[in-house]
Amino acid sequence: MGQIEIVLEYQSHESRLIITLVQAKDLRPVEETIGAMDTYVKLFLLPDDEPRVQSKVFRKSLNPVYNERFVLEVPQRELEHRALQLGVYFYDKYSRHEAIGEAEMKLGDVDLIPGPFSTWLNLVDVNDKPQDLGDVMFSLSYLPTAERLTVVVVKARNLKWLEDKKAADPFVKVYLLQNGKKVSKKKTVVKRDDKCPIYNEAMIFSVPSSVLQTITIRVTVTEHTPGGKNHSIGHVLVGPHSTGSSLTHWNQMMTSLRKPVAMWHTLRKY
Repeated sequence: MGQIEIVLEYQSHESRLIITLVQAKDLRPVEETIGAMDTYVKLFLLPDDEPRVQSKVFRKSLNPVYNERFVLEVPQRELEHRALQLGVYFYDKYSRHEAIGEAEMKLGDVDLIPGPFSTWLNLVDVNDKPQDLGDVMFSLSYLPTAERLTVVVVKARNLKWLEDKKAADPFVKVYLLQNGKKVSKKKTVVKRDDKCPIYNEAMIFSVPSSVLQTITIRVTVTEHTPGGKNHSIGHVLVGPHSTGSSLTHWNQMMTSLRKPVAMWHTLRKY
């Protein structure tokens, strides 16, 4: 579906949310077009139904560069309950405009102050939204002198139990992958019957700087089954070859060496 890049900044003294719509890339052409197409972006501030702003039309490109800046009035107390949704549309003056894809980000999940916060978001088909499996928050930090990568599993929220069970006991597994192969695994304690468990557990991996570009971190939230096979609720992949917010998290770790960088991630099955 492609990706879209935005920069967010919040001016608390004026209650202003500043959104810079930077660009999109690798957009998928709609059926009636061959190659390049005309596109624009609508920005919604959920739960509001109507778009707050709309970009100009960018002509004949699957990698449009918008570089538009929008200012929205949003009281700081509302940020935690708001989500930014971006819809990319195919423009055709002779027919109904068609949605190419959309991306969504909860404003309460990112540090807007002091800001600015820059990220890539993955676009998804409006008719094929991912399952609502829950979210997991973890921090990443890399210490170059010790060649040590630390993953702190902070917490999860709104976990969806498999087979619609009423109760389950979640824990988190953290895998270190190198060139796609598992080289190390660590796990948290099991939390009993908690859809929003808090862990605050650190996992430390030895990672030479020479192999950092071959590394992927896989964080999997799992249901514990006594005496049986544990079942995965969903997972997140973060590394230098990830996309969207996962790549943003990795890049922020690499530009803030020695400092933990925490982000929420939506769980996915595949």
